[in-house]
Amino acid sequence: MKPRIAIIENNIIATLTIREKLTQTLIEKGYDVLILTTGKESELAEAATRGYRVVDVKGSTQNPLDIFHYLRNLRKALKDDKPQICLTFTIRPAIWGNLVTRRLQIPTITNITGIGPLFERNNLAYRAARTLYKFVLQKTSRIFFQNFDDLEIFVTKKFVDRKNARRIPGSGVDPEKYQPLPNKRTSRHFQFLFISRLVKDKGIGEYVSAAKKLKPAYPEVEFAVLGPLWNQNLKDNTVSPEELQNWQDEGIIKYFGETKDVRPYIANANCIVLPSYREGSSNVLLEASAMERPCITCHTTGCKEIVEDGVTGFLCEVRNVEDLANQMKKMLSLSPESRMEMGKKARQKVIREFDKQIVIDAYLEAIQQLTQPS
Repeated sequence: MKPRIAIIENNIIATLTIREKLTQTLIEKGYDVLILTTGKESELAEAATRGYRVVDVKGSTQNPLDIFHYLRNLRKALKDDKPQICLTFTIRPAIWGNLVTRRLQIPTITNITGIGPLFERNNLAYRAARTLYKFVLQKTSRIFFQNFDDLEIFVTKKFVDRKNARRIPGSGVDPEKYQPLPNKRTSRHFQFLFISRLVKDKGIGEYVSAAKKLKPAYPEVEFAVLGPLWNQNLKDNTVSPEELQNWQDEGIIKYFGETKDVRPYIANANCIVLPSYREGSSNVLLEASAMERPCITCHTTGCKEIVEDGVTGFLCEVRNVEDLANQMKKMLSLSPESRMEMGKKARQKVIREFDKQIVIDAYLEAIQQLTQPS
């Protein structure tokens, strides 16, 4: 009988989207998978209809009481289910989940999906995160990094032992799911599309400011935004509903809300823009590239590896509105045929370097190594 596997996720939406193929593959291989996460009732119900076993362990904020309840819920679920191995994703599960699995002596594979401003900010929350990371990762069985920069930082700072660390190509992209689709938009006007949670370190502020600069000269161009308002980050990093409404009222952006399926929106856009400050490995850029859409992003970790400047899109400087606006102008100046060629090269690149099967194979190999009798 195959071992039980517990997966600790921030939100069930990740299981239903970027981790869908990995989860399904594990189940198809005969593993008994339990997902410890939280999310909207409708999304948790959808996971159940797909045959996933899910326990809602609620979320963890910076509130000590929330953290206590989250740890208690994780511990109870893991003690009840008795998995032989655990997978954790993103910062909160990586820290709090690993604390619990360490106490319960459950071998754990942790995916560092990105470090954001972990080493740049010096407030209490990030100082605590650095201390906890260093403590919990010392005993973690395997640590997967989504880019080489993050791996080297953690090794250099002695957060992890190099022999337990490995770089995988992000979450990978499924080229069958993310295929080129026709643009079905009735409007023929050029559309830029920003896709992300609406947090400031994804570059939403720079995108809106660049749109303001370009709008007078290009009144017919659409500057669209797709993604949810988000309250799980520090308050100074989030976009408020009032800010979002003001941008719409001023006629700067067109807001599409949030969705579980980005494909129709990517298909209807001419160019995807993500001026993120830093990523683990951007799923948005991978998915857009696989769908043959040229992208504009920053010359930064987790983005520059995906978009080849001048070949599959354009790179701009981080936090530089002027440079971002200039790259958007360059994209507007290209012929449709040139943009189409960029898109084709983008798909070829991500299939070659970021196929999701590479990621799944890395997990299957690590799971087999950690669960086979010693």
